[in-house]
Amino acid sequence: MAEVPEVETLVRDLQGAVIGRTIVQVTVALPAAVRFPEPDEYAAMLRGRTICAAQRWAKHILLPLSDDLVLEAHLMLWGTLALVPTSRPLGRETLVIWHLDDDEDLRFTDTLGYARTGVALLPELVERLDLASLGPDALDPTFDAAVLERQLARRRGVLKSVLLNQRIVAGLGNRDADESMWLAGIDPRRSAASLAQNEITLLHAAMIRILNEGLDLRGTQRDLFGRQGQAKHRRYVFERGGKPCPRCATPIAHLRIGGRNTHYCPQCQR
Repeated sequence: MAEVPEVETLVRDLQGAVIGRTIVQVTVALPAAVRFPEPDEYAAMLRGRTICAAQRWAKHILLPLSDDLVLEAHLMLWGTLALVPTSRPLGRETLVIWHLDDDEDLRFTDTLGYARTGVALLPELVERLDLASLGPDALDPTFDAAVLERQLARRRGVLKSVLLNQRIVAGLGNRDADESMWLAGIDPRRSAASLAQNEITLLHAAMIRILNEGLDLRGTQRDLFGRQGQAKHRRYVFERGGKPCPRCATPIAHLRIGGRNTHYCPQCQR
């Protein structure tokens, strides 16, 4: 599942592998994967551009290009990027291929076909994707407990749903929200506004720890070079319904909150 650790891992790989390289040609295998402009124009705009940087904005991957264009990609649930030789056969999950110099492809794939990409000048990109409305990024060095407290203040919604609202905290996904609340010992069904200051401090520390654990283990998916991340082996409660809590051995409970699968310990998270 593509959450911040998976996206950030890919961005760091891209920084070392594609900056300074040229997009020689573009193949759009699934036209629906291109948000904007139209697929033919999308391919034409990218042809001959040099990749100048690789950045993450919440769960969006941004590749600033020569002449001020920015290539954007969002992995959605199971999308990914792979840097492979151009000679490698294409898989059915391929959405878009950015053919680079030196006979390599940067391939955008998704087994579900939901991942999306676009290209535009940065101001247009920000406006069309509503990026300016996103909340503070949990991995930003300025995101501390005080920022989290301010973001949660007066939020009467259920904590789990509030944490997944990208306008409140950008980038925290379903898995990492469950893991963070378990680590902090906070029930996901509580009102966000009900958290005491010490609980917010615990939750903030838990969020940072969970995200950094995921980064250290290079996420749960394959990285840019096809190496499998190991973070899935460190899950505490997510998708472990009925299994013993690692802290108290109480069976992990499962329910849906706001339409999202939620896992927590009824004993530890009261």
